[in-house]
Amino acid sequence: MKFIHAADLHLDSPLRGLARYEEAPVDELRIATREAFNNLVELAIEEKVSFVLLAGDLYDGTWQDFSTAIFLSKKLGELGREGIRVFGVLGNHDAQSKLTKELEKPKNLTLFPSGKATTEILEELEVAIHGQSFDQQHVVDNLAAGFPMAKPGLFNIGLLHTSLDGREGHANYAPCKLDDLRAKDYHYWALGHVHAHEKVLTDPWVVFPGCLQGRHARETGPKGCCVVTVEDGQVESVDHRALDVVRWARSEVDLSQVNSLEGVLDIAGKALRELLDDADDRIVATRLLFVGATKVHGELQAKTQWLRQKLMQLAAELNADHLWIEKVVIATTSKLDRVAVLSGDGALGGLAKSIMEVRENQGGVRGLDIALSMLKDKLPPEVFVAEDGLKIDDEIVVARLIHEAKELLVGKLLESESES
Repeated sequence: MKFIHAADLHLDSPLRGLARYEEAPVDELRIATREAFNNLVELAIEEKVSFVLLAGDLYDGTWQDFSTAIFLSKKLGELGREGIRVFGVLGNHDAQSKLTKELEKPKNLTLFPSGKATTEILEELEVAIHGQSFDQQHVVDNLAAGFPMAKPGLFNIGLLHTSLDGREGHANYAPCKLDDLRAKDYHYWALGHVHAHEKVLTDPWVVFPGCLQGRHARETGPKGCCVVTVEDGQVESVDHRALDVVRWARSEVDLSQVNSLEGVLDIAGKALRELLDDADDRIVATRLLFVGATKVHGELQAKTQWLRQKLMQLAAELNADHLWIEKVVIATTSKLDRVAVLSGDGALGGLAKSIMEVRENQGGVRGLDIALSMLKDKLPPEVFVAEDGLKIDDEIVVARLIHEAKELLVGKLLESESES
């Protein structure tokens, strides 16, 4: 038996950050999420799967174009004509979507209700699927705890939209612990909500397939679904299949051994060519991050506009139809021996060491809690609740920001010492 596990379709969600380029194929970008779902339908038919699981967020929040619902019904109907059933739960975006309420469900689609976890038995496959939908956007209860125990003698699947025990960049919806999932004795937990693919556990299998199509610069790398193969009532393999049509990438380019601007362009060109090769003829949108202690740091700071123009020209030469540079970030420092400074006894070394010793949590920075509270008071609420908004209550996000600030401050110290 095979089945597909997918989640976070976000159909017709706009891809942000590319449309501002005049040469960008806007129409192709606009339908990227649809094309990714087309790829899923084709894969399901090609693999002759027994059923498809959709673990929430079929739509994108407040999106109200009813043609999106018609498209979904049409594609699910294609699966139905091949005898492939679809089982889904509604996630936080679906709960706030007008389209969810107006969707005329195809006969082969089963959506689990929101009141409590229920079970669908597929007798011919000896499979039990347990699932529960969101009834509102902000679900803070542990839904997993209310799922029934495994049905004896059947292959048991849990279908749930959840942040699990927390993931960076994702709201803490339907939180639960791995022990909550283990306690049910299921063979496979098909999760959704987290947009990065992750095999959390293999005994039992606990899997986030990630979203079908990355939508902005923080959703990098291959996106798609999981094809799960079951033999003799046990999971034999879980294979992630890339279905995206636009590939977002973040390329970190180390300039520590580069001594000229020509060298910067050479190494950047190599990085761009590798991105194109890895993307298998997909559209690539990349953020270039230049790092390292380098002799050309000062020139880069003085010629940022020149550098961006040169890189855009280089991208056009490599493949004008398939490559865009979403942003250029210069995070280099002057070429001063960082290790020597941090190990020295001078004032500069002492200051740099005191910065690096700051604990990377909210309590480690004096006054940070007050500053964050003031920030929340000054900015509109939607800045913090949006999916790609400021997650300043997330400990993982705060730790990352403190780490980046420490690196920036030490880099500035090294730069100032080099120029003195």
